[in-house]
Amino acid sequence: MRLSQYFVTTRRDLAKQDSINAHLLLKAGYVSQVAAGVFTLMPLGWRVARKIEQIIREEMEAIGASELLMASLQPRAIWEATGRWQDPNLREILYVDETGESCFAPTHEELSAWHLASAVQSWRDLPIALFQFQTKFRREKRARSGLLRGREFLMKDLYSFHIDQKDHDRFYEQVAKAYQKAFKRMGLETVRTKASGGVFSREFSDEFQVICPTGEDEIYYEPKSQTGYNKEVISQVPEPEKQKLERARSIEVGNIFKLGTKFSQPLGLMYANEKGEKHPVVMGSYGIGITRALGAVVEIYNDKDGLNWPATVAPFMAHLIDLTDSKAGEKLEQELTKAGVEVLLDDRPVAAGVKLVDADLFGFPIRLVISPKTMEQKTIEWKERSSGKVELIKYLEIVKRVTDYQRQQKST
Repeated sequence: MRLSQYFVTTRRDLAKQDSINAHLLLKAGYVSQVAAGVFTLMPLGWRVARKIEQIIREEMEAIGASELLMASLQPRAIWEATGRWQDPNLREILYVDETGESCFAPTHEELSAWHLASAVQSWRDLPIALFQFQTKFRREKRARSGLLRGREFLMKDLYSFHIDQKDHDRFYEQVAKAYQKAFKRMGLETVRTKASGGVFSREFSDEFQVICPTGEDEIYYEPKSQTGYNKEVISQVPEPEKQKLERARSIEVGNIFKLGTKFSQPLGLMYANEKGEKHPVVMGSYGIGITRALGAVVEIYNDKDGLNWPATVAPFMAHLIDLTDSKAGEKLEQELTKAGVEVLLDDRPVAAGVKLVDADLFGFPIRLVISPKTMEQKTIEWKERSSGKVELIKYLEIVKRVTDYQRQQKST
Protein backbone atom coordinates (compact mmCIF):
# COMPACT_ATOMS: atom_id res chain seq x y z
CA MET A 1 0.00 0.00 0.00
CA ARG A 2 1.31 3.46 -0.90
CA LEU A 3 0.74 6.35 1.45
CA SER A 4 0.26 8.74 -1.48
CA GLN A 5 -2.86 6.72 -2.39
CA TYR A 6 -4.04 6.04 1.17
CA PHE A 7 -6.21 8.65 2.82
CA VAL A 8 -4.46 9.87 5.97
CA THR A 9 -4.47 13.40 7.33
CA THR A 10 -2.23 14.22 10.29
CA ARG A 11 -2.65 17.37 12.39
CA ARG A 12 0.21 19.48 13.70
CA ASP A 13 -1.82 22.22 15.42
CA LEU A 14 -4.21 20.07 17.43
CA ALA A 15 -5.65 21.69 20.56
CA LYS A 16 -5.30 19.88 23.88
CA GLN A 17 -7.78 16.99 24.25
CA ASP A 18 -9.34 15.45 27.35
CA SER A 19 -7.56 12.11 26.93
CA ILE A 20 -4.44 10.54 25.48
CA ASN A 21 -6.39 8.40 23.04
CA ALA A 22 -8.39 11.36 21.69
CA HIS A 23 -5.24 13.45 21.24
CA LEU A 24 -3.12 10.82 19.48
CA LEU A 25 -5.86 9.29 17.34
CA LEU A 26 -6.94 12.71 16.10
CA LYS A 27 -3.36 13.91 15.59
CA ALA A 28 -2.36 10.80 13.65
CA GLY A 29 -5.53 10.82 11.54
CA TYR A 30 -6.95 7.54 12.85
CA VAL A 31 -10.26 9.20 13.73
CA SER A 32 -12.15 12.40 12.98
CA GLN A 33 -14.49 13.93 15.55
CA VAL A 34 -18.03 14.65 14.38
CA ALA A 35 -19.52 15.79 17.69
CA ALA A 36 -19.12 15.15 21.41
CA GLY A 37 -18.83 11.38 21.78
CA VAL A 38 -19.16 10.77 18.03
CA PHE A 39 -16.15 9.82 15.88
CA THR A 40 -15.59 8.60 12.34
CA LEU A 41 -13.03 5.82 12.09
CA MET A 42 -10.73 6.95 9.30
CA PRO A 43 -8.89 4.34 7.18
CA LEU A 44 -6.08 3.71 9.70
CA GLY A 45 -8.50 3.57 12.63
CA TRP A 46 -10.86 1.26 10.76
CA ARG A 47 -7.99 -1.16 10.07
CA VAL A 48 -7.27 -1.36 13.80
CA ALA A 49 -10.96 -1.87 14.63
CA ARG A 50 -11.14 -4.71 12.11
CA LYS A 51 -8.09 -6.39 13.68
CA ILE A 52 -9.71 -6.20 17.12
CA GLU A 53 -12.99 -7.47 15.68
CA GLN A 54 -11.29 -10.46 14.05
CA ILE A 55 -9.53 -11.46 17.27
CA ILE A 56 -12.87 -11.41 19.09
CA ARG A 57 -14.63 -13.26 16.25
CA GLU A 58 -12.08 -16.07 16.40
CA GLU A 59 -12.48 -16.45 20.17
CA MET A 60 -16.28 -16.37 20.02
CA GLU A 61 -16.41 -18.99 17.28
CA ALA A 62 -13.95 -21.13 19.27
CA ILE A 63 -16.55 -21.49 22.05
CA GLY A 64 -19.30 -22.39 19.60
CA ALA A 65 -21.05 -19.05 19.08
CA SER A 66 -22.66 -18.18 15.73
CA GLU A 67 -22.37 -14.70 14.21
CA LEU A 68 -25.38 -12.75 12.95
CA LEU A 69 -26.45 -9.13 12.56
CA MET A 70 -29.64 -8.03 14.28
CA ALA A 71 -31.72 -4.96 13.52
CA SER A 72 -30.81 -1.73 15.33
CA LEU A 73 -34.29 -0.24 15.08
CA GLN A 74 -36.58 -2.16 17.41
CA PRO A 75 -40.30 -1.95 18.25
CA ARG A 76 -41.44 -0.47 21.52
CA ALA A 77 -43.64 -3.52 22.21
CA ILE A 78 -40.80 -5.94 22.94
CA TRP A 79 -39.17 -3.46 25.33
CA GLU A 80 -42.49 -2.89 27.07
CA ALA A 81 -42.91 -6.65 27.50
CA THR A 82 -39.76 -6.80 29.67
CA GLY A 83 -40.56 -3.54 31.48
CA ARG A 84 -37.46 -1.78 30.25
CA TRP A 85 -39.32 0.77 28.13
CA GLN A 86 -40.63 2.21 31.38
CA ASP A 87 -37.28 1.99 33.22
CA PRO A 88 -36.18 5.62 33.81
CA ASN A 89 -32.49 4.64 33.86
CA LEU A 90 -32.74 3.05 30.43
CA ARG A 91 -35.04 5.72 29.01
CA GLU A 92 -32.32 8.27 29.69
CA ILE A 93 -29.99 6.61 27.18
CA LEU A 94 -32.49 5.49 24.50
CA TYR A 95 -32.79 7.20 21.13
CA VAL A 96 -36.55 7.00 20.43
CA ASP A 97 -38.01 7.78 16.98
CA GLU A 98 -40.48 10.59 16.35
CA THR A 99 -43.51 8.27 16.64
CA GLY A 100 -42.42 6.98 20.03
CA GLU A 101 -43.03 3.43 18.79
CA SER A 102 -39.45 2.29 18.21
CA CYS A 103 -35.89 2.98 19.33
CA PHE A 104 -32.29 2.49 18.32
CA ALA A 105 -31.50 -0.31 20.74
CA PRO A 106 -28.38 0.17 22.88
CA THR A 107 -28.41 -3.58 23.53
CA HIS A 108 -30.20 -6.66 22.14
CA GLU A 109 -31.46 -8.89 24.97
CA GLU A 110 -35.09 -8.34 23.95
CA LEU A 111 -34.67 -8.85 20.23
CA SER A 112 -32.50 -11.96 20.56
CA ALA A 113 -35.07 -13.53 22.91
CA TRP A 114 -37.90 -12.52 20.57
CA HIS A 115 -36.17 -14.16 17.60
CA LEU A 116 -35.59 -17.44 19.44
CA ALA A 117 -39.11 -17.59 20.89
CA SER A 118 -40.32 -18.90 17.53
CA ALA A 119 -37.28 -21.08 16.90
CA VAL A 120 -36.78 -22.97 20.18
CA GLN A 121 -39.24 -25.79 20.88
CA SER A 122 -37.43 -28.50 22.79
CA TRP A 123 -34.53 -28.94 25.19
CA ARG A 124 -32.75 -30.53 22.20
CA ASP A 125 -32.57 -27.09 20.56
CA LEU A 126 -30.39 -25.72 23.38
CA PRO A 127 -27.86 -24.35 24.19
CA ILE A 128 -27.55 -21.56 21.61
CA ALA A 129 -25.02 -18.72 21.50
CA LEU A 130 -25.36 -15.79 19.07
CA PHE A 131 -23.05 -12.81 18.67
CA GLN A 132 -22.80 -9.74 16.47
CA PHE A 133 -20.68 -6.68 15.76
CA GLN A 134 -22.80 -3.57 15.55
CA THR A 135 -22.86 0.19 15.95
CA LYS A 136 -24.70 1.17 19.14
CA PHE A 137 -26.28 4.51 20.01
CA ARG A 138 -26.75 5.84 23.55
CA ARG A 139 -27.70 9.27 24.84
CA GLU A 140 -24.56 9.57 26.90
CA LYS A 141 -24.71 12.76 28.94
CA ARG A 142 -21.05 12.56 29.91
CA ALA A 143 -19.48 11.83 26.54
CA ARG A 144 -15.74 12.29 27.07
CA SER A 145 -12.33 10.61 27.01
CA GLY A 146 -12.28 10.10 23.26
CA LEU A 147 -13.34 6.56 22.35
CA LEU A 148 -13.74 5.49 25.98
CA ARG A 149 -17.18 7.04 26.52
CA GLY A 150 -19.16 7.83 23.41
CA ARG A 151 -22.69 8.27 22.14
CA GLU A 152 -22.00 6.10 19.09
CA PHE A 153 -19.64 3.16 19.25
CA LEU A 154 -18.86 -0.31 17.93
CA MET A 155 -19.67 -3.25 20.17
CA LYS A 156 -19.58 -7.02 20.12
CA ASP A 157 -22.59 -8.42 21.96
CA LEU A 158 -23.16 -12.11 22.62
CA TYR A 159 -26.33 -13.75 23.95
CA SER A 160 -26.56 -17.31 25.23
CA PHE A 161 -29.60 -19.51 25.85
CA HIS A 162 -29.71 -22.55 28.16
CA ILE A 163 -32.00 -25.14 29.71
CA ASP A 164 -30.92 -24.29 33.27
CA GLN A 165 -28.61 -22.19 35.41
CA LYS A 166 -25.97 -24.92 35.64
CA ASP A 167 -25.52 -25.03 31.87
CA HIS A 168 -25.52 -21.23 31.73
CA ASP A 169 -22.84 -20.97 34.42
CA ARG A 170 -20.64 -23.45 32.55
CA PHE A 171 -20.82 -21.34 29.39
CA TYR A 172 -20.43 -18.10 31.38
CA GLU A 173 -17.01 -19.26 32.54
CA GLN A 174 -16.11 -20.28 28.98
CA VAL A 175 -16.89 -16.75 27.84
CA ALA A 176 -14.84 -15.25 30.69
CA LYS A 177 -11.80 -17.28 29.61
CA ALA A 178 -12.37 -16.40 25.95
CA TYR A 179 -12.53 -12.71 26.88
CA GLN A 180 -9.27 -12.85 28.80
CA LYS A 181 -7.61 -14.61 25.86
CA ALA A 182 -8.98 -12.10 23.35
CA PHE A 183 -7.84 -9.10 25.39
CA LYS A 184 -4.39 -10.62 25.87
CA ARG A 185 -4.09 -11.06 22.11
CA MET A 186 -4.84 -7.33 21.75
CA GLY A 187 -2.06 -6.53 24.22
CA LEU A 188 -4.41 -5.83 27.15
CA GLU A 189 -3.96 -7.52 30.52
CA THR A 190 -7.33 -7.53 32.28
CA VAL A 191 -8.57 -7.82 35.84
CA ARG A 192 -11.87 -9.65 36.28
CA THR A 193 -13.90 -7.56 38.71
CA LYS A 194 -17.30 -7.97 40.32
CA ALA A 195 -19.65 -5.07 39.60
CA SER A 196 -23.31 -4.10 39.75
CA GLY A 197 -25.69 -5.80 37.32
CA GLY A 198 -27.10 -2.36 36.46
CA VAL A 199 -30.20 -2.38 34.25
CA PHE A 200 -29.51 -5.99 33.22
CA SER A 201 -29.51 -8.05 36.39
CA ARG A 202 -29.77 -7.90 40.19
CA GLU A 203 -26.80 -10.26 40.44
CA PHE A 204 -23.19 -9.16 40.31
CA SER A 205 -21.86 -8.85 36.80
CA ASP A 206 -18.24 -9.40 35.83
CA GLU A 207 -16.24 -6.59 34.25
CA PHE A 208 -12.89 -6.87 32.52
CA GLN A 209 -10.78 -3.91 33.56
CA VAL A 210 -7.38 -2.74 32.29
CA ILE A 211 -5.20 -1.09 34.92
CA CYS A 212 -4.43 2.39 33.61
CA PRO A 213 -3.67 5.63 35.52
CA THR A 214 -5.80 7.62 33.06
CA GLY A 215 -8.83 5.32 33.40
CA GLU A 216 -12.11 6.71 34.74
CA ASP A 217 -13.07 3.59 36.74
CA GLU A 218 -11.72 2.71 40.17
CA ILE A 219 -11.23 -0.89 41.25
CA TYR A 220 -9.90 -2.83 44.22
CA TYR A 221 -8.04 -5.93 43.13
CA GLU A 222 -5.70 -8.75 44.11
CA PRO A 223 -2.66 -8.62 41.75
CA LYS A 224 -1.77 -12.31 41.95
CA SER A 225 -5.18 -13.62 40.92
CA GLN A 226 -6.04 -10.57 38.78
CA THR A 227 -9.52 -10.46 40.30
CA GLY A 228 -11.28 -7.77 42.29
CA TYR A 229 -14.24 -5.45 42.72
CA ASN A 230 -15.47 -2.26 41.15
CA LYS A 231 -15.64 0.68 43.55
CA GLU A 232 -19.45 0.66 43.27
CA VAL A 233 -19.70 -2.69 45.12
CA ILE A 234 -16.66 -2.54 47.43
CA SER A 235 -18.91 -1.73 50.40
CA GLN A 236 -20.33 -5.26 50.09
CA VAL A 237 -16.91 -6.89 50.52
CA PRO A 238 -15.97 -8.13 54.04
CA GLU A 239 -13.36 -5.90 55.69
CA PRO A 240 -10.67 -8.62 56.11
CA GLU A 241 -10.81 -9.36 52.36
CA LYS A 242 -10.93 -5.67 51.48
CA GLN A 243 -7.65 -5.04 53.33
CA LYS A 244 -5.84 -7.47 51.00
CA LEU A 245 -6.84 -5.54 47.88
CA GLU A 246 -4.97 -2.82 46.01
CA ARG A 247 -6.69 0.26 44.65
CA ALA A 248 -6.17 1.36 41.05
CA ARG A 249 -7.61 3.41 38.20
CA SER A 250 -8.77 1.34 35.26
CA ILE A 251 -10.63 1.16 31.94
CA GLU A 252 -13.56 -1.23 31.50
CA VAL A 253 -13.27 -3.02 28.14
CA GLY A 254 -15.83 -5.82 28.56
CA ASN A 255 -18.60 -7.16 30.77
CA ILE A 256 -20.72 -10.28 31.20
CA PHE A 257 -24.14 -10.66 32.86
CA LYS A 258 -26.28 -13.48 34.23
CA LEU A 259 -29.80 -12.68 33.06
CA GLY A 260 -31.76 -15.66 34.34
CA THR A 261 -35.28 -15.65 32.83
CA LYS A 262 -35.80 -11.89 33.03
CA PHE A 263 -36.05 -11.55 29.24
CA SER A 264 -37.09 -15.01 28.12
CA GLN A 265 -40.19 -15.37 30.26
CA PRO A 266 -42.03 -12.15 29.26
CA LEU A 267 -41.18 -12.71 25.57
CA GLY A 268 -42.40 -16.30 25.52
CA LEU A 269 -39.01 -17.94 25.03
CA MET A 270 -39.82 -21.40 26.44
CA TYR A 271 -38.67 -24.96 25.81
CA ALA A 272 -40.22 -28.36 26.52
CA ASN A 273 -38.20 -30.80 28.60
CA GLU A 274 -38.12 -34.61 28.18
CA LYS A 275 -41.53 -34.86 29.88
CA GLY A 276 -43.06 -32.19 27.67
CA GLU A 277 -43.13 -29.64 30.51
CA LYS A 278 -42.60 -26.00 29.51
CA HIS A 279 -39.79 -23.97 31.10
CA PRO A 280 -38.36 -20.50 30.42
CA VAL A 281 -34.93 -20.40 28.81
CA VAL A 282 -32.04 -19.15 30.98
CA MET A 283 -30.06 -16.35 29.31
CA GLY A 284 -26.70 -14.62 29.52
CA SER A 285 -25.42 -11.40 27.95
CA TYR A 286 -21.78 -10.57 27.14
CA GLY A 287 -20.33 -7.35 25.70
CA ILE A 288 -17.02 -5.99 24.43
CA GLY A 289 -16.61 -2.41 23.27
CA ILE A 290 -14.59 -2.57 20.04
CA THR A 291 -13.86 1.16 19.86
CA ARG A 292 -13.42 1.32 23.64
CA ALA A 293 -10.82 -1.45 23.44
CA LEU A 294 -9.11 0.50 20.65
CA GLY A 295 -9.00 3.57 22.87
CA ALA A 296 -7.70 1.52 25.80
CA VAL A 297 -4.83 0.13 23.71
CA VAL A 298 -3.82 3.70 22.85
CA GLU A 299 -3.96 4.76 26.52
CA ILE A 300 -1.51 1.94 27.34
CA TYR A 301 0.73 1.92 24.25
CA ASN A 302 2.08 5.39 23.54
CA ASP A 303 5.05 7.65 24.18
CA LYS A 304 6.05 11.27 23.59
CA ASP A 305 6.42 10.64 19.85
CA GLY A 306 3.07 9.00 19.21
CA LEU A 307 1.33 5.65 19.03
CA ASN A 308 3.01 2.29 19.64
CA TRP A 309 0.68 -0.47 18.48
CA PRO A 310 0.99 -4.13 19.52
CA ALA A 311 1.65 -6.14 16.37
CA THR A 312 -1.67 -8.01 16.60
CA VAL A 313 -3.77 -4.87 16.15
CA ALA A 314 -1.43 -2.51 14.27
CA PRO A 315 -2.96 -1.24 11.00
CA PHE A 316 0.26 -2.15 9.19
CA MET A 317 3.20 -4.21 10.36
CA ALA A 318 5.83 -2.07 8.64
CA HIS A 319 6.28 1.59 7.66
CA LEU A 320 8.64 1.73 4.67
CA ILE A 321 10.42 4.96 3.77
CA ASP A 322 12.49 5.30 0.61
CA LEU A 323 14.71 8.39 0.60
CA THR A 324 16.36 7.56 -2.72
CA ASP A 325 15.39 8.24 -6.33
CA SER A 326 15.44 4.52 -7.11
CA LYS A 327 12.59 2.02 -7.25
CA ALA A 328 14.01 0.09 -4.29
CA GLY A 329 11.11 1.02 -2.02
CA GLU A 330 8.50 -0.10 -4.53
CA LYS A 331 10.31 -3.39 -5.10
CA LEU A 332 10.61 -4.11 -1.37
CA GLU A 333 6.97 -3.19 -0.77
CA GLN A 334 5.95 -5.75 -3.39
CA GLU A 335 8.22 -8.42 -1.89
CA LEU A 336 6.90 -7.87 1.64
CA THR A 337 3.28 -7.85 0.48
CA LYS A 338 3.84 -11.12 -1.41
CA ALA A 339 5.30 -12.59 1.80
CA GLY A 340 2.11 -11.72 3.70
CA VAL A 341 3.32 -8.56 5.42
CA GLU A 342 1.05 -5.50 5.60
CA VAL A 343 3.33 -2.61 4.67
CA LEU A 344 2.71 1.08 4.03
CA LEU A 345 5.21 2.71 1.66
CA ASP A 346 5.62 6.43 2.33
CA ASP A 347 6.13 7.68 -1.21
CA ARG A 348 4.88 11.24 -0.55
CA PRO A 349 6.88 14.15 -2.01
CA VAL A 350 7.65 15.60 1.44
CA ALA A 351 10.82 16.14 3.46
CA ALA A 352 12.57 13.17 5.04
CA GLY A 353 12.04 14.68 8.50
CA VAL A 354 8.28 14.75 7.99
CA LYS A 355 8.26 11.08 6.99
CA LEU A 356 10.31 10.05 10.02
CA VAL A 357 8.15 12.03 12.44
CA ASP A 358 4.96 10.59 10.94
CA ALA A 359 6.35 7.06 11.19
CA ASP A 360 6.72 7.45 14.96
CA LEU A 361 3.32 9.12 15.21
CA PHE A 362 1.54 6.31 13.28
CA GLY A 363 3.21 3.76 15.55
CA PHE A 364 3.55 0.67 13.35
CA PRO A 365 5.78 -2.03 14.93
CA ILE A 366 8.62 -1.69 12.38
CA ARG A 367 10.07 1.26 10.47
CA LEU A 368 12.25 0.48 7.45
CA VAL A 369 14.34 3.23 5.82
CA ILE A 370 16.15 3.04 2.51
CA SER A 371 18.66 5.88 2.06
CA PRO A 372 21.57 6.56 -0.33
CA LYS A 373 23.93 5.44 2.44
CA THR A 374 22.14 2.15 3.09
CA MET A 375 21.91 1.55 -0.67
CA GLU A 376 25.71 1.77 -0.89
CA GLN A 377 26.01 -0.76 1.94
CA LYS A 378 23.24 -2.97 0.51
CA THR A 379 21.40 -2.66 3.81
CA ILE A 380 18.16 -1.24 5.18
CA GLU A 381 17.72 0.66 8.44
CA TRP A 382 15.41 -1.22 10.81
CA LYS A 383 13.77 0.47 13.79
CA GLU A 384 11.58 -1.40 16.24
CA ARG A 385 8.93 1.05 17.49
CA SER A 386 8.44 -0.52 20.93
CA SER A 387 12.12 -0.54 21.94
CA GLY A 388 13.47 2.23 19.70
CA LYS A 389 16.33 -0.07 18.72
CA VAL A 390 17.89 0.80 15.34
CA GLU A 391 20.09 -1.52 13.30
CA LEU A 392 21.17 -2.14 9.73
CA ILE A 393 19.90 -5.32 8.09
CA LYS A 394 21.24 -6.75 4.84
CA TYR A 395 18.79 -6.10 2.02
CA LEU A 396 18.65 -9.77 1.03
CA GLU A 397 17.67 -10.71 4.60
CA ILE A 398 15.02 -8.08 5.27
CA VAL A 399 11.95 -9.99 4.07
CA LYS A 400 12.78 -13.00 6.23
CA ARG A 401 13.59 -10.77 9.19
CA VAL A 402 10.23 -8.98 8.94
CA THR A 403 8.20 -12.17 8.45
CA ASP A 404 9.98 -13.86 11.38
CA TYR A 405 9.31 -10.83 13.56
CA GLN A 406 5.66 -10.77 12.53
CA ARG A 407 5.24 -14.47 13.28
CA GLN A 408 6.92 -14.13 16.67
CA GLN A 409 4.89 -11.09 17.73
CA LYS A 410 1.55 -12.55 16.72
CA SER A 411 2.23 -15.86 18.49
CA THR A 412 3.10 -14.33 21.89
